[in-house]
Amino acid sequence: MRSAAAILILTTSGFAASGPESQDISQAGIQTAFRILQKEYIRSNDLTFDVLNRAALAGLLQRLDFGAELIPKKLESVPNALKGVQAELLTPQIAYLRPQAITNQEVTEVEQQLRQFAEAKVTHLILDLRTPAPPGDFDEAAALLSLFVPKGETLFKMKQMGQNSAESEVNRRDPLWTQPLLVLVDDETNNLGETIAAVLRQRKQALLIGTATRGGAVRYETVPVDAEWSLRFARAEVLLADDSSVFKKGLKPDFAVAMTPTAKRLAFEASREKDVKSTITDRPRSRFNEAALVAEKNPELETYIRRSAGEPLPEDAPKPSDTVLQRAVDVIQARSHFQSAKIDWKRKAPVNHEPPAMKAIPVKP
Repeated sequence: MRSAAAILILTTSGFAASGPESQDISQAGIQTAFRILQKEYIRSNDLTFDVLNRAALAGLLQRLDFGAELIPKKLESVPNALKGVQAELLTPQIAYLRPQAITNQEVTEVEQQLRQFAEAKVTHLILDLRTPAPPGDFDEAAALLSLFVPKGETLFKMKQMGQNSAESEVNRRDPLWTQPLLVLVDDETNNLGETIAAVLRQRKQALLIGTATRGGAVRYETVPVDAEWSLRFARAEVLLADDSSVFKKGLKPDFAVAMTPTAKRLAFEASREKDVKSTITDRPRSRFNEAALVAEKNPELETYIRRSAGEPLPEDAPKPSDTVLQRAVDVIQARSHFQSAKIDWKRKAPVNHEPPAMKAIPVKP
């Protein structure tokens, strides 16, 4: 008679299998494979029930991907490293917002910033949801969405495990922002950011720029499994207004712009130290101009001398650059340019009112 540990292995180890052939194997085949390995494998003594159980759990978590994971208990109480909202006017008409954890306090700060942008008559907004953050509470996601979605509209639905129907989250307030909106996303966008981006894109209120998201729009629950570890797993699935889901599917951006995680982190650090605009603009090289003439200096000559001596120059240092944000600003400015251009397609060519040229008349001798 097999022990409980052995039964666990024989009924769950199929999740650890990989490849099309192993996925099609029957339950009886799985049991047979384990019995053969435990008896005939050259190091069968290493295949204890504990080893096999751990392998089965590791395989199951690998198959579930981000749907479930083991996390150390000591990390549960560690506060988020990044909090707050990065807000800035990139141009008089383009505003930028980056909530870093989408907490209740950040939603309040975003609301205040949107009111200021509205008073300044800003016409375009870039909402950056690329900051890596642990899974959050969907009450905050609903609160942030309520700043953009019309009152009375369904924000999203939450389908709990074992329930046939989903619970709808409806906006109960008037929105603060109704102007054009661009949303930046990538594979580090957390479950709240992915839900916000999915709702705004489905409602045709926003365009997405960046890279594909991973498809983690679910509500997580964390349960301790022993003294050192906890299991965080998906307990409820987010559905959009039409009952569609992005879980395991993700969102594909309308404008794909790739950027490495390292480059993004360097750009974020530079924006926190200085400003966001510095990551999308180039620093002009010093030139000989009227101001330099008055100061009796020639920066071009000084640069030439230093470079000839092999000394490093400030412009030689690599500058953190946010490529995704740069493209978002380009999209807005190009759109504004074409909208402001008035083209009259029905305009006719101007009529030439000049008298016809006189023909020369030959003189008879």
